[in-house]
Amino acid sequence: LLIIAIGALFSSCSKDAISDKLDELTGKDALVGKWELVEFNVDEEAAGTYLNLAEDALEKLIEEDCAIVIFEFKKDATLVTENAVNYFDISAGLTGLIVPCPTEKDTETTTYTYVDGVLKFKDKNGEDISADASIEGDVMIVDAEGLDLPNFNTKGELIFNRK
Repeated sequence: LLIIAIGALFSSCSKDAISDKLDELTGKDALVGKWELVEFNVDEEAAGTYLNLAEDALEKLIEEDCAIVIFEFKKDATLVTENAVNYFDISAGLTGLIVPCPTEKDTETTTYTYVDGVLKFKDKNGEDISADASIEGDVMIVDAEGLDLPNFNTKGELIFNRK
């Protein structure tokens, strides 16, 4: 009886471990929470001057703790997006780039799925958005071109941290 009890214990533990691993692989609940854009890595060959400027501007705003894009993924598959990209105001001054933190933002609510490393949702016009996204702990890396954010739609990656 002792051997059977020990075998059942190990059997149930391994099933839980397999279930946890499947959840991790399929992305179940992997996105739940608020994610803030913290880095934009543009493909230097694909980028023009404006995108290189945007990359530099975003870096400056992040240093100032200014949130430009926030995704909030909820357990009920609702996605709330706060996006200040359309209100970017980049200018040059004597000391370098002048990039004030945008005071306006667009907020949208939609639904999402995340399966096999692909994030899908609908934009405000009802168009399907699909982007490769990988998650490791509290870091999410998203294909910038697939995400189709205004002014960030190029070869490269957007990096988000879970808040």
